[in-house]
Amino acid sequence: MPLQSRSVSLLGSSGAIGSLLQLSLKPSPLPLLRQPWRRLRISQEGGPAAEFEGVEPSLAPSSSLIVLICKSYDVMSAVSTLPTSAPILVLSNGLVPLIRPLQECRREGELFMGSTTVGAGKLSDVGGDDGLRAIEVKENGRGQTILGSVSGGKDGKVDSVELLELFQSQMNAASFPTSVVERSALLRALWMKMFLNCLINPGCTINGTMNEEAQLDTQLLNECLSVQRVVSPQLTIDQDEVKFLFDEVEKTGKNRNSMLQDLEAGRKTEIDFLTGYIRRVGEEHGVDVRRSRELEVRVKDLERVKNTVGT
Repeated sequence: MPLQSRSVSLLGSSGAIGSLLQLSLKPSPLPLLRQPWRRLRISQEGGPAAEFEGVEPSLAPSSSLIVLICKSYDVMSAVSTLPTSAPILVLSNGLVPLIRPLQECRREGELFMGSTTVGAGKLSDVGGDDGLRAIEVKENGRGQTILGSVSGGKDGKVDSVELLELFQSQMNAASFPTSVVERSALLRALWMKMFLNCLINPGCTINGTMNEEAQLDTQLLNECLSVQRVVSPQLTIDQDEVKFLFDEVEKTGKNRNSMLQDLEAGRKTEIDFLTGYIRRVGEEHGVDVRRSRELEVRVKDLERVKNTVGT
């Protein structure tokens, strides 16, 4: 299939989840690759490798849906490199703090967001001088993926919504359960993913444990719910809903969460967009967020130690 005729382009194909989707979806997305990379060779746990030719993000076809999978702190800069007329779907942890900044971007293209509990990790990632990046990925879970528009439910531009629904069908065909929902349901899903990331990622990162070993932190949960009621008072979410989601963590139970993977690799973590965000908003509104503050400080201390050892 010609590169420019793809219905889906993927910025983040070299990440763990992005690599898994790049390999799994049919037809395969067009990889958007930053220099010096021009091609990807991806395999899954020793299986046959597939090779994909990519283009620079600025050359992404505006007629395709651009799926952006990256770290939350890179989302805004990544969006700025993409054609302003192209519809974008952002799949990332910590999206709640980014809703307003993304809505305020001066873009012609429709803006979609999504929450996913797909789990993956990279077994190897080797780059060569010829612009080829070889990645071996491991799948850790196929939880639900929920997609929607942050600018008004399914009332966006018809062509853009059709592209989103086509991506939904490709995900479902590849056995990644995916649904497109109205704006209120999407906002609820983004908050629920925020709760899950806050309850699992910092604690498991501090302890160096798998997701399945996470213990429910009731104090932290109460802090997250209090901040959610300040930021999104139109939503009614109670403890039992979040506890049910937490109990479903076995879907990615054997997964080492992305924050732990980042720490071990010497990368910056997304703590500022998780308990860091809960702490900042809570302090602004007089909410007791001492547990969120403690976790933020401990993760940042671990980052500093790792960076010091690595230098």
